[in-house]
Amino acid sequence: MVSSADYDSYLARKVAALVRENFPEKAVTNLFVIRWGRKSKSVLGKIKPLKDKEYGSIIEINSRLKSVDVPEYVLDYVLMHELVHYFQGFGSNHAQKSKYPHKGKVVEKELERLGWGEVMGRAERWIKENWRDTAIE
Repeated sequence: MVSSADYDSYLARKVAALVRENFPEKAVTNLFVIRWGRKSKSVLGKIKPLKDKEYGSIIEINSRLKSVDVPEYVLDYVLMHELVHYFQGFGSNHAQKSKYPHKGKVVEKELERLGWGEVMGRAERWIKENWRDTAIE
């Protein structure tokens, strides 16, 4: 049986690797927390300031993504989506790149630029076709 601490460590290592591999020119510039959040039918991940943007940022990932029924690329996509928000200044102390976090498909365009277009498409298809059937217990 996998412990909660194992899941937490796995998530932290995965995010650190994604930042290193996909954002080499950027830096984490405040206290950065990644953790599993509550299970939800609609929210896969979210980013918000800790106390304030200068102090820190927290990304919470839907705990349903721990399920063995969810392909790893779906978790990777959700993490990358939230990391794009972080580096675009939403929920973080980075300069905000636009007024709204999703207007003009800014996240999708950045994921495409980073070479994640295919993964994004596969993950969005899997989510559309399977998310409602994933265990929510």
